[in-house]
Amino acid sequence: MSLFLSLVLANSTVHAADVGAAEHIRLSGDIEQLASRQLWAGAEKKFAELEKLGVEMSYEDLLHGAYAARALGNAQHAYDRLKVAARIKGTREVVDWLYAIDANYGQVILLATPPRGVTLEAAEMPFEPDQRVCVEATVELVKKEGGFTGLLPRGTYTFAGQQFTVEPGIALRIELSPKLKKTEGELIKVTSTPVEGGTAPAEPTP
Repeated sequence: MSLFLSLVLANSTVHAADVGAAEHIRLSGDIEQLASRQLWAGAEKKFAELEKLGVEMSYEDLLHGAYAARALGNAQHAYDRLKVAARIKGTREVVDWLYAIDANYGQVILLATPPRGVTLEAAEMPFEPDQRVCVEATVELVKKEGGFTGLLPRGTYTFAGQQFTVEPGIALRIELSPKLKKTEGELIKVTSTPVEGGTAPAEPTP
């Protein structure tokens, strides 16, 4: 490789990094402004754009992203973002929030083949506003897409006529498929797996 070509490639790399950094700053500012006005759908959209950049997000980026996800009913995205934020700065707010999710939500996979004509119903809506929004958003998602993978608040639900109970520390997989009847003699299969240990950091950083 010639010296000239090496210099061109090096300059291109530096330019791309500068552009990425500038775009990161712009999007971070947009997210902060939208979050301050509680325009969570807009903040979530900007956060998705930030994710596509592939840059290392700041603690503030991740915290704003967690708030946006929670407000829109996506507890799994909120949890995932908080875990990354905790590795950067394990504040009391983040640690307590992670523990609260661990104590009140369970992992659920709902699958239907074909993914249509199925519904999710909650036996009783949660009292906590964040949990209620999560249930409402998940009910709509199942109605639209016929399935769901993520976190649901503890409680009793019905999916495609099958009642199940979500408990913290237990991962549930509920599958509805005509193929099951051919192989296992039933249309719907429910499996549960204990989730070992918590994922929240043990102590907040000073």
